[in-house]
Formats: sequence, structure tokens, C-alpha cells
Amino acid sequence: MGEGVVVRPDQVSLGVLVNAVPRDAVDEAVAVSGVGAKRSDGKLPTHVITCLALGLCLFPDDDYQEVATKVTGSLDRLGCWDAAWTVPTASAITQARKRLGRNMFPELFERCCGPVAGKAGPTARAMALGTARGSFLRRWRLLAIDGFEIDVPDSKENATEFGYAGSGDNRSAFPKVRVVALAECGTHAFVAAEVDAYRVGEKTVAARSYPRLRTDELLTADRGFTPGQRGTAPRRPGRPRCGGPRPSWSCRS
Repeated sequence: MGEGVVVRPDQVSLGVLVNAVPRDAVDEAVAVSGVGAKRSDGKLPTHVITCLALGLCLFPDDDYQEVATKVTGSLDRLGCWDAAWTVPTASAITQARKRLGRNMFPELFERCCGPVAGKAGPTARAMALGTARGSFLRRWRLLAIDGFEIDVPDSKENATEFGYAGSGDNRSAFPKVRVVALAECGTHAFVAAEVDAYRVGEKTVAARSYPRLRTDELLTADRGFTPGQRGTAPRRPGRPRCGGPRPSWSCRS
């Protein structure tokens, strides 16, 4: 950077966003989910509203138009910049987001998620830099699995689809989504994620992630995801696994 140049945190975040979510991946996800714009002359074609929706996740405390203003600085890198483009209204952004539907972002996630520490192998840890060094153990890439919950808007549709935590006076204020994710240790990059209703248990959701594991990956988990229990983590030839019912870990090939 040149001397005296000030870089704002939002500029860094948006730069990472555009690099991590390339235009080609957006176009592929749009095509597969069938949510392409019906008109080509609008302010918010599908690839632009996708970038705006991702920006809203980066800046949850900002309103729609503030986020749109920040995102426009990166639109030229998506190949869709028009000097005559002006920030649309919040109502227009809301309507455009509805066009994306529920399937586009899972498709986009599948195209963009993955390890970022480099290739696994005998020399991977020696070659890795910074936090990426914590991503490897011997020849294996280290992964961790964990679950978390996300509050979603309190609507009838979300209540039916996902449900609440607790009941009666102890019921949660918002419906909750259960997420179980596989992440690369060290970098914390997500390599897979499964989403389901809150009423579905973590082990059930986690079991859908295990077939994604590769033979050069070593999965670590706490006792809540004990792989040694029947039906939770089918073992494949050549894949090591870690875990056990006791706090002290044991690994076996």
C-alpha cells in the first residue's frame, strides 16, 4: 500500500468476499438453481443481489442501503459495474432477495467452500505459513466438527420448517436452525456444512457430513460426536479417525 493510504475494515472484508466468491461460481449457482433475472435492464440482476446479500451478512448492523453503498466499490471486480448505477431502495433490495429463493446460496457455498491451507502430504506442515501450520498432522489435513444454532426471523414458515428451542415459558424467542460444520483446523475454513431443523439432533446432522471426508483428512471431534458409536461415522479403508468416550483422545488407523 502507498504511504498515507488508509484502508477501512469494510474494504478488507469486501475484498476478501469478492476473491472468495468469484463471479463464475455465482453464475453457475444461479444457473443450477434457476433464479436468473427475468429482465436484463434492472438495477439488481441476480449476481449483484447475491453480492449484496453476502454483504448484509458481513455488516449485520448496517441497513440495506448502507451495505449496498459499500458493496458498489467492489462491483467492478464482478464485471458488472455501470457508472450510471445508483444505490437501489431498501424495498427494491428486499424484493430482489426474494427472487434468489432458498436453493441458490447452498449451491454457491458448495462451489466456494473448501480447505485453504494447501495440499496435504508429508511436508505440508513444514511448507505452511502462519495459522495454516495448525491445519496438518503428519501427512493428514486436520479437520474439526462442531454444531451451532442460528436464530431466524419469527415467521410461521420458519416456525414450521425449523421449530423453536424449549417449550412453554422457556421457548426461544426465535425459531432456530441447527448447523453442523466441518472446518479446517488452523485456518477455520469451512469445508462442508449441513443444515436442518432444531429438532433434528447433532449426531443425525453430522452423519450426513462424514461421506464428504477424504482419505488424507483426519477428523477430530468431542464426545458429542463420538465416532466409535455405531451408525455415526462409517469408517472407510485407509482413513484414520480420532475420538472416544473419554476426554483423553485416542487415534487409530
